[in-house]
Amino acid sequence: MKRTLFTLTAVLVFLLFLAPVAPAQQLVGSVRVSMEKLPQENKNKLQGLNRIVESYLNQREWCPNDYLYELPLDIEIYFSEAKALSYEDRYSATFVVSNRSNMQYNDKRWEFALEPGVQLNYSEQFESFRSMIDFYVFMALGFEYDKLKKFGGTPYYETARRIAQQARFSSRFFLGWDKREEWVEEVLDDRHDQLRYLNFLFYTGEWLFYEERDRETAKQYLLYAVKQLDKLEVESLERFFDLNYYNYGNALAEYREFTSISKLASLDPNPDHADYYEKLLDRR
Repeated sequence: MKRTLFTLTAVLVFLLFLAPVAPAQQLVGSVRVSMEKLPQENKNKLQGLNRIVESYLNQREWCPNDYLYELPLDIEIYFSEAKALSYEDRYSATFVVSNRSNMQYNDKRWEFALEPGVQLNYSEQFESFRSMIDFYVFMALGFEYDKLKKFGGTPYYETARRIAQQARFSSRFFLGWDKREEWVEEVLDDRHDQLRYLNFLFYTGEWLFYEERDRETAKQYLLYAVKQLDKLEVESLERFFDLNYYNYGNALAEYREFTSISKLASLDPNPDHADYYEKLLDRR
């Protein structure tokens, strides 16, 4: 990027209109299913369930195919109980999901009906097994698109919220959906906007720095993100620093932006990171 006489803030205003969108998006799902606690009869009925869910994740286009890189989604389903009713097999399970970066969730309150050889087809109508998968896919996409565009994840969060709202009206499978809806509401609450904006600035800068090697443009994003840190609540700061302190400090050290590194050190709530900042500041 050519040097200009713009101030840092003016440069960022310009860049936000032309934000280089980090490629994101082809969903690549990996599914593991544990049935150790189930009777053998149910294990037999559910053979190959991991492959069925993987096909559902990987064959559907979950979002516009505008970008190039793969978005991993690891799902683990731990069955804990099976009940044979006259009209269906009903199960309890724990759902564990991770995008291998900023989203990891362990959901223990899941009840659903499941037939042998189930075919999964996307629908906006609530279904106790499939809709849980849909909910977490859209939450993961929300997290991802918030990195790419300012509040870019909102449409995906809104879809996840609609799923949770539908589920709460289910007469049989409402367990846990109140908490899932609360989680979406928390993410979309205005009080969370500052963290979402910080994530956009930081992850765009990180992608430009480490992947695109566009160090000059990356610097503008990373330095402007530093200015947002003291606007966050302690809980949000803890999560942000635990995920990002190392890459952030390393990038700022390359720019010799020691004042910004000192600010990271002063705001990072985790004392275990102090030695790392000291080593960076020793390079002055």
